[in-house]
Amino acid sequence: MKLYQKLFTCVIGLGLLTACGSTNPPSQQLTETQMVIQQAEQSGADEYAPLEIREARIKLGLAREAVEAKDYDKAIRLAEHARVDAELAQAKAQSGKAEKAVAELRESIRVLKAEIERNQRTD
Repeated sequence: MKLYQKLFTCVIGLGLLTACGSTNPPSQQLTETQMVIQQAEQSGADEYAPLEIREARIKLGLAREAVEAKDYDKAIRLAEHARVDAELAQAKAQSGKAEKAVAELRESIRVLKAEIERNQRTD
C-alpha cells in the first residue's frame, strides 16, 4: 500500500513540476535521484528488480543530458521518472528479500518438524 502511495505522490509531484517552468538546472533533483538509485542498488535491486533499476539509471543519464542541453523541464521530468523507477526497484528488492527469508524459515520449520517426528518414532 505504501508503494502505491509513494508512486501516486511522485506522479502528482511530477505533474506540478511539469506545470511550473524551470529556469535553473535541477541539480538537487538529480542528486536526490542518484541517492535513491544508490539506495535501491544497496537494497539488492540488481538482483530483484534489474529492469526497474536499469530504467532508473537510463532515465537519470537522459536527465543529465537534458541539463547539458539546458532543457530543464525535460530534465526534471526524467529525474522524477528515474526516481519512481528506483523507488519501485527498491520496494521490489525489499519484497524479494522478505520472500526469500520466509521461504528459508518455512524450510527450517519443515526440517525441524521432520526431525521431531523422527525422534518421536524412535522413542
